[in-house]
Amino acid sequence: MLKAVYDKSVPTGNLVTTITGIVTLVITLLVTFGVFTPEQAAGVTTQTNVLLTAIPQVVSAIAALILIFKAKD
Repeated sequence: MLKAVYDKSVPTGNLVTTITGIVTLVITLLVTFGVFTPEQAAGVTTQTNVLLTAIPQVVSAIAALILIFKAKD
């Protein structure tokens, strides 16, 4: 995967880490203002983490499909 998207050597500079932090902040604010209950926030956080870990895999699969049909020998 591209280092600009995911670099294991710099975990705080990763796009996934940044998005997770932003989502966590938004969920915390929604709980603070009473939009979500803490139980709902826990469920949303869990599902968000599942989606964010799946995104790089989906991008890799799409890139592989593109390479299969567009590659020239």
